[in-house]
Amino acid sequence: MSKQNMGFLDRILEPITTTNFVEEYFGKRPLYVRGTPSKFDNIMTPDAFIHGLDRVSEIRCVFDELKQATIGPVDIKEMFEVGATICVTGLELAHQQLQVAANRIEEEIGFLGKVDFRAYLSPPGKGFDFHYDARIATSLQIDGTKTWWYSTEPETVFPTKNSSRENMSAVRKAVSRFKIKKKVLHPGDLLCLPAGVWHRAEAGAGGSLALNMAFNHSGATVLDILLQQVRDRLVDCANGRQPFLLGDQSSKSEVLSKRWDDCLRGVEDALHGLSTNASVVEIGRNILKKRKDHE
Repeated sequence: MSKQNMGFLDRILEPITTTNFVEEYFGKRPLYVRGTPSKFDNIMTPDAFIHGLDRVSEIRCVFDELKQATIGPVDIKEMFEVGATICVTGLELAHQQLQVAANRIEEEIGFLGKVDFRAYLSPPGKGFDFHYDARIATSLQIDGTKTWWYSTEPETVFPTKNSSRENMSAVRKAVSRFKIKKKVLHPGDLLCLPAGVWHRAEAGAGGSLALNMAFNHSGATVLDILLQQVRDRLVDCANGRQPFLLGDQSSKSEVLSKRWDDCLRGVEDALHGLSTNASVVEIGRNILKKRKDHE
C-alpha cells in the first residue's frame, strides 16, 4: 500500500496493518512495533508538546506510588525538576492534528468509543508505578527512552474503571501472580496494551516524552449500545414511560402484569432489531454519523 493510500492508523502501526491490528491485537494481546525516530513527526514533534497546554482537559504531576495532584501549565517545569512525571489529558484539544487523527481513527475502525491523546513527560528514572487502565492504551515514544514492564494477560477483561491507586502493596501482590514482560521503547516505537493489563514504565537516562493514544470504551460497550437501543424503542411505548407502580394491597396483579407484558414486547422488538449483522452494522454507522454531524 502506498503512503498516499494509507489511513492515519495504518501510518502509526506500520508495518502492521489496521486489519491485522483489529483482528489479532485490539483488546486481546500486547503489540510492540519497532519504528524510526521520525515516524511520529506528523503527529507531534518533541518541541511542539509544550504549546497550547492552557486548552487541555487536565494536567497532573505524578510521583512515586502514583501519588499525584492537579497542576497548571506554569507548574510543569517546577514539578518536573523535583521528579514528577507530567501527565496531560486531552492533548488533542491543544493540537488540531491530534484531534483530526482521533476522529479519523474512530472512523477507520468503526470505534464507537472515543479516541483521545495524552502526553507523559518523565524525568530520568521516573514514571508510573504498576496499575491497569479501563481503556486500550497505545504508547507512542516521541523522545528519549522508556522501559515498560507489563503482564501478558489482563487482570480484568475490559474493566469499567482503572485499578486502585490507593493500596500499592495489594497491587504488587496482584501483579506477582502474572508473567511480566519487559520492553524498552525508543523514538518511533509503539506499544499497545489491552485494557486491564498491569503495567509500569520508567524513563531512561535522558528522560522521556511519550504520547498515549487511548481507546476509551466506557459508555460504548456492547451492553451500553444494547441498552440504548432498548431504551430508544421503549420510549415509544406508553406503558414503558409510566412509573413502576405496584399499587396498594388491594390492587390486582393482572393490571401490573399487562403493563409489564407491553413493556417486554417492546424489549423483544428491540432485541429482534439487533438480531442480524446488517442491523448491528447500521446501528453502529448511525452512531458514528451522528457523532460526526455534531463535531
